[in-house]
Amino acid sequence: MIKLIKQEENETIYWEVWQNGRTLIIHYGTVGDSGETEEMKLPLFQRAEKVMDELAEEKVNEGFEYLDEDELIELVVQYSYKEDEMQTALKLRHSVEDLMNECLGWTGNGSCDGGDIGSGTANIFNNVVNVRKATQTIIEELKK
Repeated sequence: MIKLIKQEENETIYWEVWQNGRTLIIHYGTVGDSGETEEMKLPLFQRAEKVMDELAEEKVNEGFEYLDEDELIELVVQYSYKEDEMQTALKLRHSVEDLMNECLGWTGNGSCDGGDIGSGTANIFNNVVNVRKATQTIIEELKK
């Protein structure tokens, strides 16, 4: 997967591409919004990595930069639980990790980096581009 980002006046734009079989999925929009998705069939005898690199280079020429995931902001979702509820809390933690990957990824705002559990808390670690928008997305998804 290739992820690019571009800062404009009051918003951050994302663009990403990944391979799904012989198809490339191109996903783009404003960070915090679901954006648009396009599919592109790979030409015969073309390597996905080469085509993805060429598409990304076009975006770099438009002012996009490669997303440096080391520069993202850590945002932790934390749940309390009672010691006798640890198994239930562990299942919940795994469900929330999946949900975070889904909702943050599809809004161009990052991803879940796993979690931990113990001492009465379950923690889900997320790396995000925009904390305010990520918090809004997370709260909306958890309400559902």
